[in-house]
Amino acid sequence: MEEQYWENSFPDESYLEESSDAHSIYRVDFKEGFGRMTAYNVMPGVTLIFNDFHTSSGFENEMRRPGMVEINHCRVGRYECALRDGSTVSLGPLDFAVSDMGCPPRISSFTYGEYHGISLVVEIAVAQSALKDFLGNDAPDLTALFNQIFYEHTVLILKADSKIQQLFSDLYEAPTFCRGAYFKLKAAELFLFLECRKNGFAADVRRYLSHDLAERIREIEHRMTQDLRLHIPIAELAAHYKMSETTIKKRFLQLYGEPPYVYLKRRRMETAAFLLETSELSVSEIAARVGYQNASKFSKSFCDIYGIVPREYKKGALSG
Repeated sequence: MEEQYWENSFPDESYLEESSDAHSIYRVDFKEGFGRMTAYNVMPGVTLIFNDFHTSSGFENEMRRPGMVEINHCRVGRYECALRDGSTVSLGPLDFAVSDMGCPPRISSFTYGEYHGISLVVEIAVAQSALKDFLGNDAPDLTALFNQIFYEHTVLILKADSKIQQLFSDLYEAPTFCRGAYFKLKAAELFLFLECRKNGFAADVRRYLSHDLAERIREIEHRMTQDLRLHIPIAELAAHYKMSETTIKKRFLQLYGEPPYVYLKRRRMETAAFLLETSELSVSEIAARVGYQNASKFSKSFCDIYGIVPREYKKGALSG
């Protein structure tokens, strides 16, 4: 089943790069950039995949796989999906999503040009039997669970709370010597978590945007970030795009998972971190590049995101 899934889920350029008893590594080549997926068979019917993409391209999904579910967690980057009903959803840093592979997104893309995260691909009938063998009578009914999750949506996107964030963090940091058993335990824990939370998802789920509205919000995001030295008031954007400030803030949050200025601050600091790592610019020059004329304010904003001041970050990058 996994082989057919991989063969039909990626472009013709994809190929098996490496294989062992423990895992398989697949590579996807795009016109610009590439992606690499490291897959582990956790238990029958459950495959854990570490995704590392360096591209702004994506996939066109035509094949439907009824009876299969994909659970995704975004660590870095953004993964945007155009659904078959014309609406758009977006998976950003620390978001997680549960998707019905029987009705997959029509088009998917990596909007930041960089994406790192985890996917758990579940063949429900096979996984149910394996989970029953592992957990006994405590195993959740996966069919009932996912039927409830997909009652109104084919893709459910939520911000990971501290509990789910810890679970995925544990997967990223799994000890090498017992990785197979560890992944199995964490997959079972994830199913139990979803079972316990299934009645509370409706209040937390991120709503979809229409295609036209999503395009307008993307235009606003592009205008905000194309030159990080500029400070464009929301009122100016509202007047230009003939939308209210409240609508822009609300819809921006829906698409990107953060309010506009929180999002912009993070993008500025990510750019600053990249320049600190790769350029010979001074801290004050980098501050100006990302819209800060006051070095102390820049240092505080950077520390808010990365936990250390820019000079210490640069020292660490140079010593590393």
